[in-house]
Amino acid sequence: MNKYIVTLLFMLTCLLTACGYRDYLYRNMADVSGQAVSGGGTDMQKRSMEKSSADTGTAISGSGIHSADHVTADMQTADFWIGKTVSPDKILMTKKEIGAFNKKMLAKLSADSSVPYYDLPKYGESIDGASLRALIKREHDPSKRYFIGDAEITEDQWAAYRQACSLDAIADFNAIRYGIICSRADVRILPTMDNITDVQGDTGHDIMQRTALAVNEPVLVVHRSLDGKWLYVIANEHSGWVLQDKVGICQSKEIWQNAQKMEDFIVVTGDEVSIKTVFSDTLSGDQVFTMGTKLAIAKESEYSEELKQKKIYDNYIVKIPVRDADGRLAYQLAAVPLGKDVSHGYMDYSRGNVLRQAFKLLGNPYGWGGMNGGRDCSSMTRDIYLCFGFRLPRDASAQAMIPGKGRVTLKGLSEKERKEKLNSIQPGTILQMPGHVMIYLGCYDQKHYVISANGTFMPGSKAGMDSSDQNYQTRLVTVNDLGVRSPSNKKTWQEQLAVIIGIP
Repeated sequence: MNKYIVTLLFMLTCLLTACGYRDYLYRNMADVSGQAVSGGGTDMQKRSMEKSSADTGTAISGSGIHSADHVTADMQTADFWIGKTVSPDKILMTKKEIGAFNKKMLAKLSADSSVPYYDLPKYGESIDGASLRALIKREHDPSKRYFIGDAEITEDQWAAYRQACSLDAIADFNAIRYGIICSRADVRILPTMDNITDVQGDTGHDIMQRTALAVNEPVLVVHRSLDGKWLYVIANEHSGWVLQDKVGICQSKEIWQNAQKMEDFIVVTGDEVSIKTVFSDTLSGDQVFTMGTKLAIAKESEYSEELKQKKIYDNYIVKIPVRDADGRLAYQLAAVPLGKDVSHGYMDYSRGNVLRQAFKLLGNPYGWGGMNGGRDCSSMTRDIYLCFGFRLPRDASAQAMIPGKGRVTLKGLSEKERKEKLNSIQPGTILQMPGHVMIYLGCYDQKHYVISANGTFMPGSKAGMDSSDQNYQTRLVTVNDLGVRSPSNKKTWQEQLAVIIGIP
C-alpha cells in the first residue's frame, strides 16, 4: 500500500511543478526557510466570480471599480500575494547590513559617470563658474515644438526662461551654502512652474520636472534666479531649481551635517501623513509628509517650558524643519499620534513588508518626476525602500545597476528562460525594463504580476482579436500582468525585462 502512496505523491509533485502550483507544494511540504522559490502559488479554491472576471478583464464584478485584464478583487490586496510568499515576515537584512549595502551601492554608482550622483560632503566652499554654468544651462531642442497646454511656446518665451536663470551673475568662483528641504519641493530644469510638454494639450507630463525632494533632504545651494524666488540646488541624485521658500539655509556646514544625524527618529510609512498638532503659531496649517520621510524625535532638553508643563501621552514629539523669516533653518516641535502610519525607526526589511508598503500606494496618481505630488515608477520603489533604510538611486536606469546577490540579467534569454527566472524569485523583488521599474507580486494562473506607477500600456493580445490599436493611458499605480505591451514597440513587458534586482 505504501508504494502506491509514494507513487501518487511523485505524480502529484510532477503535476504541481507548473507556475502557480509549485509554491503551493513548497509551502506545505518543503522547509520554509525563506530561500527563494517560486513567487507564484495559487489559491486552489478560486471563486467563480474571480474566474469570470479574469476572462472578461473586469476585475470586481458589480463594484464599479475597474482594473487591468486578469486582475481580480483579491489580487488587489497585499494579503493575497503575502499568502503566496515563502516566510513573508522573515527579516532579510539587519539595519547594520542595510547600512553597509548602501555604502557599497553608492560607491558603485558614484564611480559610474552615466549615473547622476553627487557626493555632497566632498564639495568645498565654492564651485567654479564653468562647472556651475554646465549644470544650469539647458537648451530646448529647436527642431521640436513645445506647448503650455494648447499654446505653442514662442522663442521670446524661451528667451525669458533663459534670462531668469541669471547666468551673467555667475562668477569665476561661487560660494556654496548648505540647505535642508523644509517642505516637499519640485526640482525644475528651468526656474518656472509652467507645465511645458512636447505633446499639445498633455498636462500630465512636464519636461521641466526633474524630481521632487522630501522634507529633511540635504542640498547645496549654489545660485539664485534673477527674481530671487528660485534657488539652484544640488541634491544627492539631481540638481535643479527649487522655490526658495522650500529651503532652510544652514549657518554653517557643521549645522547642516548635524541636521542629517538622527539618533532617534520616526519614518513615515503611510502614503502621506498629515501632522496637525503643533506648538507654535509660526508653523501654519497642516503639513504633509510622504512615505519614507524621516523626522527626528526631540529630546526633552529641546522642549519649551510650556511643553514641559504638558502631559502629552501617546504621541511622538518630533522636530519639523522650517524656514524662518530670514530664510535660515529652524525647527518647530509637533506631536505625531501613535495611531498615525509611522514607524519608530526603520521598518524590518521583509518581503511581506515590501508588499504591504507597495499596496498602500495602489490606485495613486502617477506623477512624472514627482509632479503634482505624485510618484513615477522609480520614486515609488525608492520611497518604499526608504522605509527600511535603503537609499536607492532615483532613476530607473540607475536602479537597474543596484548590486546584490539576487541580481540577474535577463538580456538575451529566451521566453522560456525568462519564465524560469521569474518562477525562481519571490514577491517583493524589483524588476526593471528600459524606462520602467516595478515590484514583482508573483505568478497566478500562468501569468506573472507586478505593481508599479505607470503612465500607459496596451493590453495583451486576446484570442480571436487584435488589440494592438488600444492604448490605456493609466497614469496610476496599478496591478497588472507582464503580458501588457508598450505602445512604443508593441512588445510585452515580459519580453522587455532586463534585470531582476534582488536585494540582497
